[in-house]
Amino acid sequence: MSSKVHQIKNKELRHSREGGNPSNNSSVQKPATFIHYCFYTLFFVTPLLLWPFTSEVFEFNKMMFVYAMTIVISAAWGIRSFQNKRFEIAKTPLDIPLLIFLSSQIISTIISIDRHTSLWGYYSRFHGGLVSTICYILLFYALVTHFSGQAKALRNLIRIILATATITAIYAVLEKMGIDKNIWVQDVQNRVFSTLGQPNWLSAYLIALLPISLFALVRSHKFYARLINGALSLLFLSAIFFTRSQSGIGATAIILLIFTITISIQKKQPKLLLGVAVLLLALLFFKGDTVKRTLGSLNKINPFYSNATAIITEENKTRVGGSDSMSIRRVVWQGAIDLGKKYPFFGTGVETFGYSYYWVRPSVHNLTSESDFLYNKAHNEYLNFLANTGFLGLLAYLFLIFSILKLFLSKHFAPSTLHQALTTPLLLGFISILITNYFGFSVVNVALFFFLFPTIFLATTNKTKIHSQSISLDKTLGSVLIVIVTTWLLLGVRRMWLADLAYTAGRSNLTEDLNAIKLNPREPLYYAQLGNVQALVATQIIAPQIAEMSASTSAEIKQNANYYLQQYLKDAVININKAVSMNRYNLNLLKTKARTELILGTLDSKYNLDATQTLLKISELSPSDAANYFNIGLLYSQLNKKDEAKLAFQKAIDLKPDYQAAKDRLGALK
Repeated sequence: MSSKVHQIKNKELRHSREGGNPSNNSSVQKPATFIHYCFYTLFFVTPLLLWPFTSEVFEFNKMMFVYAMTIVISAAWGIRSFQNKRFEIAKTPLDIPLLIFLSSQIISTIISIDRHTSLWGYYSRFHGGLVSTICYILLFYALVTHFSGQAKALRNLIRIILATATITAIYAVLEKMGIDKNIWVQDVQNRVFSTLGQPNWLSAYLIALLPISLFALVRSHKFYARLINGALSLLFLSAIFFTRSQSGIGATAIILLIFTITISIQKKQPKLLLGVAVLLLALLFFKGDTVKRTLGSLNKINPFYSNATAIITEENKTRVGGSDSMSIRRVVWQGAIDLGKKYPFFGTGVETFGYSYYWVRPSVHNLTSESDFLYNKAHNEYLNFLANTGFLGLLAYLFLIFSILKLFLSKHFAPSTLHQALTTPLLLGFISILITNYFGFSVVNVALFFFLFPTIFLATTNKTKIHSQSISLDKTLGSVLIVIVTTWLLLGVRRMWLADLAYTAGRSNLTEDLNAIKLNPREPLYYAQLGNVQALVATQIIAPQIAEMSASTSAEIKQNANYYLQQYLKDAVININKAVSMNRYNLNLLKTKARTELILGTLDSKYNLDATQTLLKISELSPSDAANYFNIGLLYSQLNKKDEAKLAFQKAIDLKPDYQAAKDRLGALK
């Protein structure tokens, strides 16, 4: 086998990929074209994909689709390599930064407190695990390798991205008009989220694409092109505004300002800056109160402005309704920083924030309106990396970002029409992601842009370095092996998706719970739910039926009924304990265990003692959770352990001074 690196221009690159022998042209070109269409499909379908019968309607289905398309694209790449008798991969300026970043994620996964979560991501979020990162990096290299020098394919890719964004934005506007207001639990008419699932996610997605339509608008010379891009820009801006996302609208303002400055410099029209100044003054005059409130809210995340406890305490004096989202972020961010200090090298493991945050959760979190919420993200992508992967993981991530920005600003590429048209829009889109990630966290669609905007930029350059490795294995045998592996992997993705469908249906169906575990026996949440449902069947179906049996009922029937009852009780305990043993840091599993034991306690009081021990275990993992101490107090009161109950209620009050329910319970015991 031989290896070489060669640098070739567009025309030469196309010739080498298509092959010099006309007889081989068809076999080589088709897989490359197929890869193009796979990327078109990936970018078009992913933002629109949702399914109401999965546990998470939006992100789960998008992530599964990205898994599937990555497998298909990689397989096509492999088959193409065997057909060409050589494996080709682009060498880019981002190779080392990507390798360092991936290495940090791998190390953090290896030493993670829960490797299963670090591999696949937190169950309700899915994106962010090591597997998803590997997928994005594979897509990075597949795109730059097969789209470099392919101007027509790149233009088609941009059109596809804008087309699906248009559909998403139109649906957002229709949501504002009330098209689906009776479908969702959330007030979607007040804060739209379209097919993305959350207002902040929708705004981050559209902001990243807004610069493309804006620059096309001002650079187009044809009337219809300007009309279309103007309409797109207005549509995107409207949808962003309808999300009412503070971070989204703030990021949009920054991007519009940078856009205006850029255009005024490029076109040498300083009057544009004067126009922006006039608009800002008008905004301050007519919407001064709104601007003041927004700036005041954003100031709460300023680390030099007071501290989290003072902010929350002061806010609660006049608060009506929920706590300010920026105030809550300040509290969660403090926990993330504390985790980074406690585990400075590689953190607690990729995507384990939902477990480890509660070890250091600031007690002031109890004073917010979301004190009972489970936070599985730091709501700041950078602090999320710090908490999960330590300072080394964060530095690797920041180095990757710095390298991408340096790449965009590099002047070493010979300009081409497409390169000039997309460089600044893609750069501003990437910057918008950095801004929105500061106030939130990355999701599937935004992550695709984070990794693939730089890739599209690289593909527009007219010089590409290709590493070529000859392959001696028979092309038919190689292709068959790839098809076998691809089929196995795709069936694995299908099993994961079907398992989640069964898990969702299993909330009220024991058979579906068993099916979920059969399809995916490595997921502890499935065992926890199965154990809980089995406890409910035992206490709410079998036990009442036994109690209603008349004296004339045969002994055999009673014996069988009691056998089934004991079997369900035994299985419930086994499954819930197995779930906790698979992940001993997951508070949701422990809370499900406690609920299950309390259910079983209606038949046998010994399970109430088990529930007490489970709640105490939760207090060890989440020592600042006032609600948990309140629950411990309730259980001790039920067990007639008044002294222990008093201590638990007092602890709850210490953590949450305005906890009136705990005060009432404590007063009743004195």
